[in-house]
This record gives sequence, C-alpha cells and structure tokens, in this order.
Amino acid sequence: MSYQQKKDEVWDKDQTVRGKDPDLNRKDKLGNLIYKPSYGKNSPMGWEIDHSIPQSKGGTDHLNNLQPLNTIANRQKSNNKI
Repeated sequence: MSYQQKKDEVWDKDQTVRGKDPDLNRKDKLGNLIYKPSYGKNSPMGWEIDHSIPQSKGGTDHLNNLQPLNTIANRQKSNNKI
C-alpha cells in the first residue's frame, strides 16, 4: 500500500461534517475540524496521522492503530493515548 493510500484510508476513518464535502472536511476524534489539503500543516485545520497507541508503548503502524488528528491536538497528546 502506498503512503497516499494509507493517508486516504486513515482520513476515511474520521467523522464527516454535515453540510461539508466529506472529501475535504472531517472531524477528528476530539471534535476538531480538519481539512484534507492541510495534511502536515501547523494550522487550525491541519492534521496528521497519529498512532492511537504510541509506538513507544507498543503501538503499530497497522491501520487499526492509526487515526487522523488535528496537528495542534496531536502535539498536546504527545505520547499519550486518547
């Protein structure tokens, strides 16, 4: 699986936003709005692929351990589990 495919599959795991294009806008697990083209950007709607269980605590890169998360929230989460 290519990185782009993995990114798309992780994106599809998040909640859609009523009235918004689901290919562009989603809500992460914490309710933060994220914008698909803002992947990797440190912006209010930026997002990253996060490990639900951090790798340092035994988490893997398997799709079931990955989640889209707002960039700022991911920085605050650090090595903790949501």
